[in-house]
Amino acid sequence: MKMVNKKLPPLISPFMMAGVLLVLLPIFAFMTLDRMEKQKNYTMEQLLIRGTSLIRTFEAGTRTGMLTMRWGAPRIQAMLLETSIQPNVDYIMITSSSGEILADSDPSMVGKRFDAMPDITAVQEDTLLVSHRVRQIDGDPVFEVFKRFTPLASGFRGRHKPFHGGDKRHKKEKSKSYEDSQTGAGGAGTFQEFWPESWKDKSDLESSFSGMDEHYIFVGLSMTQASAIQHQLEKQTIGRGVLFFLIGCIGVICLFAFQAYRSAKASLSSVKAFSDNVVQNMPAGLVTIDQAYRITSMNRAAKTILGQVPAKPFPQMLQLVGEMESLGGTVSREVTLQKETPQELRLDMTASPILDNEEGVLGFLFLFRDLTQLKELKKEVETTRHLAAIGKLAGGVAHEIRNPLSSIKGFATYFGKRYENNSEDRETAQIMVHEVERINRSITQLLEFAKPMAVEYRLVKIESLISHSLKLVTHDLDKKSIETIVNIRTDKTTFMTDPDRINQILLNLYMNAINAMDDGGKLVVDLLNSPDHGGIEIHVTDNGCGIDKKYLDDVFDPYFTTRPEGTGLGLSIVHRIVENLKGEIRVESSKKNGTRFMIRLPSLVKASGK
Repeated sequence: MKMVNKKLPPLISPFMMAGVLLVLLPIFAFMTLDRMEKQKNYTMEQLLIRGTSLIRTFEAGTRTGMLTMRWGAPRIQAMLLETSIQPNVDYIMITSSSGEILADSDPSMVGKRFDAMPDITAVQEDTLLVSHRVRQIDGDPVFEVFKRFTPLASGFRGRHKPFHGGDKRHKKEKSKSYEDSQTGAGGAGTFQEFWPESWKDKSDLESSFSGMDEHYIFVGLSMTQASAIQHQLEKQTIGRGVLFFLIGCIGVICLFAFQAYRSAKASLSSVKAFSDNVVQNMPAGLVTIDQAYRITSMNRAAKTILGQVPAKPFPQMLQLVGEMESLGGTVSREVTLQKETPQELRLDMTASPILDNEEGVLGFLFLFRDLTQLKELKKEVETTRHLAAIGKLAGGVAHEIRNPLSSIKGFATYFGKRYENNSEDRETAQIMVHEVERINRSITQLLEFAKPMAVEYRLVKIESLISHSLKLVTHDLDKKSIETIVNIRTDKTTFMTDPDRINQILLNLYMNAINAMDDGGKLVVDLLNSPDHGGIEIHVTDNGCGIDKKYLDDVFDPYFTTRPEGTGLGLSIVHRIVENLKGEIRVESSKKNGTRFMIRLPSLVKASGK
């Protein structure tokens, strides 16, 4: 057997890998983008918190300064400068609703107009609302936080509400003082540097301040550092996403590979089990040996043919190995193996080398079949051909011989009566009559054996059938003082068979038994149930001279006999009748220990009850 070099299919196909990529790539891409978006929102949220915190702090400081130290515009401007010194703060400014810059961390911007004024509708209505946006200044992004600037009202709502009752004149004085503060020596045209001493009440002060024009505070935070951090986080997120994607792909591929491995292993086990089953159930024997000439395996047929597992190869096998090495290929011929028993084993054997992928010899394989069956088949063919020839011969010979035999028998009978007083002549005539009858019996048996045999089944009583057959040989049994014993050990009383053919079988077996026994002896007939519980068995046993074991295989062959006066057709006819009745016949015998014939007849037609 030459092993063919074939590449094993990959555990993971390219289509499966592409499918894994198509499934996992969108998932990890979505997760990565979602994480990046969350990081961006978090950065914006932190900037908004910081900007809001600066505005709240600035408003709180302004409130404290205005209420306790009567700050004016210069002090507010100075506080803007100090607050803007913090890291990542680009600017802080206060504007009017029209966009005029009232205070700025850059003093040069004070009095100018803020061109990028946003929509302030929302923050105008809600003084606590903080809004934000991202601006581009000189190509750099700036996160701008803004709200309505209410240093007194913010945080005091509900605690310092405007005064609505009391003296109207006092209100007019506060209002006049406030208007004076807008144009007085406080200086910058917007805030008064100090508050009038008559404004002692904080509620009045807050009421007067709330009447001022609307102001808005803007805080611009640099996004350079935040953008760098955001960029770094995005790179890390993308890197982790790619890493997790690769790990996921590897994990999924490993799972598929493991599943494919298990499937391949199961398929391989199934193929191996199938091949082992095929090898074990081959009708031919199979033996393999290795290069050290040791037997490595045998199938069931080889054990059956060889009888047992040999310890080492037969010499004929080693001879075939030498022929293979010299010829470089398969060798096939008929060999005869000498076993430990005297019997020889003739085999048709084919030997071939077992090669690996590199054409190296791994061992040797022997396929063989037993030629015994073939020899038996040839023997059966020859017997059939011989019987056919006998049939043709018997048809012509019977007519040509029987007519002269009738004349000879008639003349012998005539001379026996004519010379009745002459004992010698009378004995000669009687011998002639007996010999003619023997020749006639041989011709009758020959015709019976050669012609087709018809079988007529009918229901018969078993006990009556045996009794009738024994009555036919009563004279011969009594003549030799042979005792007959009949044992009926079957639960059947009737059986469906051909009684005439059964009588013919039993008569031939009885006569063989009588001829095998001298004066005195015992003839035993046993009837038993067949093991299949449908048929019966008939055993005919004698204690005569027996048959030599070397002749047991030939007793049913035509013309085989061990008696000089026998024709050799009696047991052949018995065997043929049993076969026509779909039964089996076996014989057990040994020299000087008697003989037993065992006939098993099936129940082809349902027999009647007990």
